[in-house]
Amino acid sequence: MESFRKDVIGRLLWAEADPNTRFKYTIWFDYTRKLVNDLHEGDLAAVPNFATDSNGIRYSILQLVTVMPMHYALGTDIKDLKGYPGFVMQAAKSASADWTEQEVESYEDTTKIVCEAIPTNLEYDENNSKEPIQSESAMAMVGKDVYILTSEMTEKIFNRGINKTTENVIVIGDLIRDKNVKIYLRVEDLIKTHFGVFGFTGVGKSNLISTLVSNLLSTSEPIKVVLFDLMDEYTGLLVDQLLAYNGKVICLGEKTLMKPVFDYINDPSTDKLDFAVNTFLKNILLPKGLKGKKVKFKPLIKEILQNNRIKVFEEAFTRTVEDFLSEVWSDVVGQYGSTKKGKLNKMKNDVFGEHLKYELTAELAQEFIEKLGVDEFRSRPIASVTEVLKDPDLKERIRYTLIEPLKQIVESSKLQINEDAKIDIQEIINDLNDESKSSLYLIISHNPHKVRRFASDLGGYLFRNRRLKGLISPLVLFIFDEADQFIPGTPRSDSEKLSKSVIETLTRRGRKFGIGVGIATQRSAYLDTNIMGQLHTYFISKLPRKYDRDVVGEAFSLSPDQFTQTFKFQKGQWLLVSHEATGIDVPIPIQAPNAEDRIKEFLGKQGV
Repeated sequence: MESFRKDVIGRLLWAEADPNTRFKYTIWFDYTRKLVNDLHEGDLAAVPNFATDSNGIRYSILQLVTVMPMHYALGTDIKDLKGYPGFVMQAAKSASADWTEQEVESYEDTTKIVCEAIPTNLEYDENNSKEPIQSESAMAMVGKDVYILTSEMTEKIFNRGINKTTENVIVIGDLIRDKNVKIYLRVEDLIKTHFGVFGFTGVGKSNLISTLVSNLLSTSEPIKVVLFDLMDEYTGLLVDQLLAYNGKVICLGEKTLMKPVFDYINDPSTDKLDFAVNTFLKNILLPKGLKGKKVKFKPLIKEILQNNRIKVFEEAFTRTVEDFLSEVWSDVVGQYGSTKKGKLNKMKNDVFGEHLKYELTAELAQEFIEKLGVDEFRSRPIASVTEVLKDPDLKERIRYTLIEPLKQIVESSKLQINEDAKIDIQEIINDLNDESKSSLYLIISHNPHKVRRFASDLGGYLFRNRRLKGLISPLVLFIFDEADQFIPGTPRSDSEKLSKSVIETLTRRGRKFGIGVGIATQRSAYLDTNIMGQLHTYFISKLPRKYDRDVVGEAFSLSPDQFTQTFKFQKGQWLLVSHEATGIDVPIPIQAPNAEDRIKEFLGKQGV
């Protein structure tokens, strides 16, 4: 096996200490247009190091983190362009020819490809045939030739120590610059040491989560995935997995479902089915690449409904009036100034104050509705309520943020749900502990507080159950999309405190019992830093806000230079960093498969 690419030789010109990566190296290559298109961030380079002796050469293996063509006739800094404009423009015009004329041979000393590189902490010993890749024993020597590793050698290093025969592994993607290099992840380490997906809107977070879930469920060992889907966007992206692995969509309360859909699952009948399917299809969220195939989802949705894959979870726990207010009050007061907030707080105290510790029953909820009386008879006038209702803006605000939630409590108490349509926590726990098969659960709700409370109940119950029984399998993965809604640095509501607490427990102690956590968010700056520190695998894409990058970088000891390559990433490209799940713990730029292609292929196989 060839170790180095032919005819690609650079020179190591500089080395300096770096607190994050030990060293930072500067490498120059003679410029050609072919080479500038062949060199990419993430490439591995080999440089003789100080452990080289008479027995043979030992090469430090470095990773390129920036690749930039430079023309030194134009200077080395943007400040050099502040000279006389005529001279600068003429120099730029002359320089432009050098870029195009040096196609495969370099002959201009003023053009270089300047690369920054970091150590992988590995070295290649060309004379050790048994174990040529070892831990680095010395730093690279400045002034020595630099060689770029071949695809075969690169894959061997990135997947070092991963045994595809004895370990449960998945392919997460290809190296961005080289589709021939497959990147593998150890499934158990990925789940049990937890992972995070960080990227701005439009980079493909949901797409990557869909791919991860699909790959995990398709492994040889049973795996359970529970995905908390606040935006209800994964039904379409995981429709194939829902059908293949007896997946279930758990709706927290019947209000989560469109009425025709709920009417069908609560009382299945042929005459209701088409209306339910069409309503579901009309409201399903699909990525742009699948919207044109929306009609092809119809038979799949029909199968999901007919096979009883949508379940309603009825809240069995009780909550106090104080609990209810802690959930809704931030929405009630919003961004109002002190005057309006004062009126609302006075109303809250007068209407709810003496009942704070009471259980919020349907009867008590109805009593509060009558006291507030926005559109109906008020049981008795309350001065502070009258004052609020005089303001049209405040009146509308309490109608939708306070009275509507109270009405839902009243209506839910009157509704009878078919036993076949319901599911309880014990049934879910039993399945999560069933080692005979893989399972997928999507948790959705119209009310984010319910999702957070359910996460607390389910996560806490499973953790206690496994700890008491000493269970460690099968592996269970809890995925929290929009994670800033579950683990905020500063929780405001009781439900945020509950979800944050259980996720902190699972990330600290869940691995002992085969429980892992995955999170995805575009606002890493809002997350709890203690929980961030528990994640051992990161998928990072574009993060335009510096503070978001700083939080991720600090949690994983990444330098600003290592983020630079993410600025150029296209959708589906990720910087993968892992202490445990990959073969090497340096950033790996990968291209993940497009989940939309998987769904299209599935639709084709279904004949739709």
